Amino acid sequence: MTDFINKELILFSQADNIRSIPSVVDGFKPVQRKVIWACFKRNLKSEIRVSQLCGYISEHAAYHHGDASLGPTIINLAQDFVGANNVNLLMPNGMFGSRELGGKDAAATRYVYTELAPIARLLFNKDDEPLLNNLREDNDLVEPEWYVPVIPVVLLNGVDGIGTGASPFRHASHG
Repeated sequence: MTDFINKELILFSQADNIRSIPSVVDGFKPVQRKVIWACFKRNLKSEIRVSQLCGYISEHAAYHHGDASLGPTIINLAQDFVGANNVNLLMPNGMFGSRELGGKDAAATRYVYTELAPIARLLFNKDDEPLLNNLREDNDLVEPEWYVPVIPVVLLNGVDGIGTGASPFRHASHG
């Protein structure tokens, strides 16, 4: 029991915190960073069905957790109603949810489309990419450990997350 708690449970808690608490450097959780990286890699300048983007991310960014969290993450990055993002990094085309229900009424990923918002490349300069430390998964280079935006996304959109063994963390800059 002691070995389990001091080894396995602690390792799980650390991994859970990495997935659940956004980085202060770029304001992203790892899944959000994978989405943005895949959109940059694909040079996504025209719209794509969100479900198709999920498939592309799974294939190219070594995302192994399925569409259950990937689709809602993409939808969240595109939401532009009051109370969602001050600066949405993806463009919504379709029903991405409403203010009334906090985005929980978004349509299924097979019915909505998205593309990179024009501001995304202004916030995350392409010239910085050679300086970033890309991670390796399955012997492939994938998304960077973090991006370094021109203006902190944490200040633009706020972040939230709760991890194992940590109090809830919420910072919002909605004004």
